[in-house]
Amino acid sequence: MNTRNGRGFENLLERYLKERRAEGVAAGTLKYRRIYLVHFLEWLRERRVEDLGNVTADDAHAYAVALVMHRYKSGKAEGAGLSALEPRTRTMRLLVVRDFFRWLVRTGVVLFDPTASLDLVFKHRQLPKHALSEDQVEMLLAAPDLGKPIGLRDRAILSLLYSTGLRRAEVAALDINDVDLTDGTVFVKRGKGGKPRLVPLGQSAAADVLAYLQRGRSELAQGSTTALFIGADDRAMKNLGKRLQPEGISQLVSRNSKRAGLPRLVRAHALRHAFATHLLRAGADIRHIQRLLGHSSVVTTETYTHVAARDLAEVHARSHPRGSGPRPRRPVRLDPRFPAT
Repeated sequence: MNTRNGRGFENLLERYLKERRAEGVAAGTLKYRRIYLVHFLEWLRERRVEDLGNVTADDAHAYAVALVMHRYKSGKAEGAGLSALEPRTRTMRLLVVRDFFRWLVRTGVVLFDPTASLDLVFKHRQLPKHALSEDQVEMLLAAPDLGKPIGLRDRAILSLLYSTGLRRAEVAALDINDVDLTDGTVFVKRGKGGKPRLVPLGQSAAADVLAYLQRGRSELAQGSTTALFIGADDRAMKNLGKRLQPEGISQLVSRNSKRAGLPRLVRAHALRHAFATHLLRAGADIRHIQRLLGHSSVVTTETYTHVAARDLAEVHARSHPRGSGPRPRRPVRLDPRFPAT
């Protein structure tokens, strides 16, 4: 199909995104897929390739090289320099292009997939080397000013993130009726992959959400909205009185981590990591944690066991009478007169 005027490509793109949306792909994911595919089309046009059916394997490899060589703005601040895309981001862009071409082949738009020969290995986001300790989580939860509506909202979100292990997008998408404070549950209508799940809500988190609903939310909301959490960051001046967006959750977590005086800047996902790690430490079954996190495979959940094991090793080194001290630099040689048994 010729894409010279852009309409042919736009029609294909809309069909592709519509099908993926029906399969349960999250709206935020679809947003970035659109951005990545539009960027790819613009790159093709620079190479004078106007028809998707004429894209070759050489074009696909050249695009992969272009992503390595290209430089992007490293930040929004004035004078921000240019930086290269991270390997994970480059791979994600190529995976989106590959998925698009596989769809084009399946629907009969093109005859072959020019990205098939690309050697793509998607590496999962690495977990932080050190999960937040229970004391650090308590410091973070104590940071918001509970005398203000925004503080009540921040406390409720932080507490809910840690109590449920929800992703920031899942928290942002919650409506008031999704939280049952009587039964102590949170209903995630569309988790990753479009899958719903029911997650228990601890008593402390339920109390924090209730306090926000009673004394904070009504002052933040403007007009009628079903959203549980309302955007009210005066610095950003976005979504005031409307549904809080995932970016706003990231900002409030970072802001309160600074306020708490934590040694490292805390991201929203760090509370999800802490949720899983602390449950593992307490002896929770990994398959139960898998269901709580909404992982489709237990292999993904098992990544958290490495963090838990590392933390336990550090606890052993600090606490056991013979857990610390200098380690031998070279292997200990056994005396041949006393063979090992």
